[in-house]
Amino acid sequence: MAKKVRTRFAPSPTGYLHVGGARTALFNYLYAKSQGGEFILRVEDTDQERSTPGSEELILDSLEWLGIRAVEGPREGGPFQPYRQSERLDFFNKYRDQLLAEGKAYPCFCSDTELNAKQEQAKRMGLPYVYDGKCRGLTAAEVQKRQAAGEAHTIRFKVEPREIIVDDVVQGRVKFDSKLIGDFIIIKSNGFPSYNYAVVIDDNEMEISHVVRGVGHLSNTPRQVMIYEALGWDLPVYAHISEIVGTDKKKLSKRRGATSVMFFKDLGYLPQAFVNYMALLGWYPRDGVEHMQLADLERKFDLAHCSKSPAMFDFFLTVKYGEDDFDPAGLSPQELDACTNKKSKLNWLNNRYIRDTPVAELWPLLESELSAHPVLAAVASRDLATLHKSIDAVKVYVTSLRELAPYLNELFEPVKQITDTEALELIQSAEGRAVVDAFATELATAQPTEPDAFIAAMKAAGKAAGAKGRGLFMPIRIAVTGKMQGLELPQFFAILGYEAVLERIATLVQ
Repeated sequence: MAKKVRTRFAPSPTGYLHVGGARTALFNYLYAKSQGGEFILRVEDTDQERSTPGSEELILDSLEWLGIRAVEGPREGGPFQPYRQSERLDFFNKYRDQLLAEGKAYPCFCSDTELNAKQEQAKRMGLPYVYDGKCRGLTAAEVQKRQAAGEAHTIRFKVEPREIIVDDVVQGRVKFDSKLIGDFIIIKSNGFPSYNYAVVIDDNEMEISHVVRGVGHLSNTPRQVMIYEALGWDLPVYAHISEIVGTDKKKLSKRRGATSVMFFKDLGYLPQAFVNYMALLGWYPRDGVEHMQLADLERKFDLAHCSKSPAMFDFFLTVKYGEDDFDPAGLSPQELDACTNKKSKLNWLNNRYIRDTPVAELWPLLESELSAHPVLAAVASRDLATLHKSIDAVKVYVTSLRELAPYLNELFEPVKQITDTEALELIQSAEGRAVVDAFATELATAQPTEPDAFIAAMKAAGKAAGAKGRGLFMPIRIAVTGKMQGLELPQFFAILGYEAVLERIATLVQ
């Protein structure tokens, strides 16, 4: 009988959930869903100096915003609780004792100062550092004496010379030489487990069948394989997904675009769009369809179709910034706009999702931001239906919810005077003035209300003034908005109403 698919995401609560971590969580979630399996959350908080409850909450809230929900975890509970490593020391101690009793691990009394000196020496010689096994040959009596004296010590795993082979779903067959690894620490001097040891114990205890993680963890895998084998356990299936790079082909880091996913929420991105975008970072659907709802992703996702090649996160144009000064979360709105790729796939997807989402569903996401604009807050209080109608008309133009306010302000806050020199010259020309006068006459006569009727009025004005194309539409746009670009005019006019359009013309064209 096939083993039930159980995947997990196990973040360390030492900061926010960045793009790479969120993508790892998503791939684990999608694979479990695609196989009718279960997705688990586990918090790896054994780094007591850096782990904080606040970071854990932020990470869990970020996953919740993305819609990546576990069936077991710190908030959900489950049959394998607790789901925080710091609360699972009994498990780690149990198997530590087993490995020590079987002679597969040993206490190491080497100090940090001594080990650091050996590492520096290896560095000066241009050699990789491998622990020399100094404490491996200590007798039981020596160990007992030093422990009784209260000497600080770690527990190291005994590594025998051999070749370790990892068959990876994404990376293929990878071989490692254990002599380049050496005896490694599984229990730190403070009694907490090392990452490579704890992850094996927890994955086995929680019956994790597939370990899906970033390719940066591939080098950890041989250590984990050796622990699995020493304890007589079956290996999980490994899948190391590609790294994520910026537009400059360099790996994302905290200062190179790997910012918090909640940053994108603040920028006005819908979680559905961000999830869709992340799914395409290192995986591509067989049918080539890129715009996919979460249910489509859950059905289509396939680990075997993930790419080994680096995936490009093309939202930030990191190539514009030096490696040490690119921190998108700290940029001003103007700086952020300058380093954002407007043609990124994320923007394209977000536009699709905004267009497809009913205004009633968007409104709770917009209400707080729009209320910060006095004109829009006033419209919302006196005529919410009109504001919703306006949002529905302009949402096709935006790539983020944050871009809606400027468009809406254009609708409800008329410009008092034309400041653009080119626009002013065009509207003051005889040809431009003739078009505007003819359009005003048509509005007063036809009194249009629908977009098609306004189109007819503009065409009639063009015929009367002998103008067409840019010579027709640009003077009309300037006469109503004071600008040379903006919303599609028929929709704009239909929302304003012909009387308001005439008022704006009277204000701007003296």
